[in-house]
Amino acid sequence: MAARENGFDQASSYREKLKHVQDLTPINEPLISWGGHRGRSPREYLRPAVVPYGREVAEWHNDFSGRQEVSYFRTQPQIPPIRQDAPTMVLIFYPRPDEGDARPIHQSPSYLKRIERIAQMGEQTILYIPPELTETVRAMRSDQHWYIVDFYPTVWDIPTNNYQRDNFATKQPGLFREFDGYTDADGELRPVERYNRAHHSAVCNAKAFIMYDAIMRNPFGSDRWMYVDAGFLFDDGPKDSEGMIWGDLIKNGLDSAKIDRSISVSRDTGVVMGEYSQRDGCPDINDECWSNVRRAWRARQFIANVYVGNTIGMLNYSVRFMQTVDDMDANGLYTGREEFVVAFVVLRYPNSLFSIPWFPLPPRLDYRWQFPGKLVWSQVGGPESVPPIVDPIATLYVRDYVPSRPSLPAGGIYVTSPEDFREWEARHGITDRT
Repeated sequence: MAARENGFDQASSYREKLKHVQDLTPINEPLISWGGHRGRSPREYLRPAVVPYGREVAEWHNDFSGRQEVSYFRTQPQIPPIRQDAPTMVLIFYPRPDEGDARPIHQSPSYLKRIERIAQMGEQTILYIPPELTETVRAMRSDQHWYIVDFYPTVWDIPTNNYQRDNFATKQPGLFREFDGYTDADGELRPVERYNRAHHSAVCNAKAFIMYDAIMRNPFGSDRWMYVDAGFLFDDGPKDSEGMIWGDLIKNGLDSAKIDRSISVSRDTGVVMGEYSQRDGCPDINDECWSNVRRAWRARQFIANVYVGNTIGMLNYSVRFMQTVDDMDANGLYTGREEFVVAFVVLRYPNSLFSIPWFPLPPRLDYRWQFPGKLVWSQVGGPESVPPIVDPIATLYVRDYVPSRPSLPAGGIYVTSPEDFREWEARHGITDRT
């Protein structure tokens, strides 16, 4: 049944708007607007905390704000880049206040161990942490490319969160409890209660802001950016030939050419992010989840643990994510976990996100909760090993949509066959739930 918005067929309306889509959809002209009921705007709360780096960033900020808000900008990096054209990784870690009640995997010792693995990669990294962790995290690496931002004492001091505390503590848990219509057959699409916590919501919501803030600070003068979850290198990850967990990734490092390949698709309008497997189903534009608050749990197709973009593309995606959160809040839709928001960003703002469809990695690099985004921008597999990249509007939601940018095929160790998918499911004991 088609979702209906104020009495008209939202799917038909959306398809019509797609015919006139611009390369960069203006932030105040989303293709889905829930009858025009708007939330607050990130223009109200985004201000550079420092003199930003680069003319293009200053010009972007003034265009975004609609006024001459940034008069000065830095022309030289504060710290020489670690190597020419090096990407910058950005992450956030604010320990949950009730971590004593959490599973070990969600407690600080586990996260700090995983952050130490990121330190071992030796890449340019900007870390957002509370001041009480500064000494511990700084001890993981002594060089100046391990750059700590402890400017925000708590996760609630981050500008996209300082007005959200009651929303994430009260309203969003209430919306979560209203979710209905799911069964065991919905598998990994089902909403997970343990993520329905105010602090977790605030950390997820902060991802877009820290990318904005990191680009304003840009101590290394970078134009290649990679957001990573602080804990993305799980303790049970794949081991290399010498038995080192995540050794293939840590020892090989990132590959700027592979990031550039992704940016050749996302350009200045957005980012590239991985998808979930979609094996438990995927709603198309006709689905009621886009307007029915009780079924919005179905709108979770993208895994936001790792994504890449250039400076302007990352900024444009980040502010469109922020605007979508504010608009969804204003319309009573669930925003307590960022992955319930990303699909709305995709549909509201075409060209804001391109995706890597899930595929099974080679067995030596695989484990149950492995996702391609953790490896595909590294030197693992050599220069020929690259992921497929698609426009998810065309591949997931509106199958007759012809995107303006071509898809890219997989190469090297990331080329897969139907047999690889069947073998992966057998290896992990996954059976068809249909």
